[in-house]
Amino acid sequence: MIDTYKIVKIYDEDNKLIGKGHLLSLNADIIKIKGTKLPILSLESKVIIEIYYEFSGIATYYCRTILASYNQLNAHIVKKDPVIERRNSLKIRTDLSYYVRSLCRNNADITSSYPRIKINMLNLSFGGMLISSNIELYINDVITFDFIFDDEPMLLKAKVIRIDKIYDNITKDLISYNYGCVFEDLPSYYEDLITKYLFKRQLSLYRDKKEQE
Repeated sequence: MIDTYKIVKIYDEDNKLIGKGHLLSLNADIIKIKGTKLPILSLESKVIIEIYYEFSGIATYYCRTILASYNQLNAHIVKKDPVIERRNSLKIRTDLSYYVRSLCRNNADITSSYPRIKINMLNLSFGGMLISSNIELYINDVITFDFIFDDEPMLLKAKVIRIDKIYDNITKDLISYNYGCVFEDLPSYYEDLITKYLFKRQLSLYRDKKEQE
């Protein structure tokens, strides 16, 4: 099974973060991770691997390394914890709009061909977002935009990995597209800020709901 869009974090046996990458393959016995600047470890090193699934949550595996190089880590699965449900707590409906700084398609910067690209952020999680746009986007398009929380600007980079067609409820005509995106090269500090925003937004939505009851 190949899925390069599942984010993977690697910890040592003391739960210290030592690397990040993307899932290359997974079966009942072996996890393979690809990335850059992965930890170079000795054979049979104990590691804890977390795989972040967009909808189901976080799966935690206790492993021993088989291969640990700069670009790839393979590990034998010793034990797996139950999936930690994250969807309800960290995938939050939003109503935010941003102008795009850059748009890359097929490894080429095509921003100048599409002036004033605007995205509407429909929901947000620590690993990605669902957006609409005033232009048509394609799978593997990469955008950057400025996300600001608590006066802290963050230049976020996101890749389109899914396109959802939106149809009119009455005519059944295709009326628009939404785009599922995954964040790329996200610093840990940005992850922390996004998580704080999500919990703050969740609390705000909860209070609004209670006031309407």
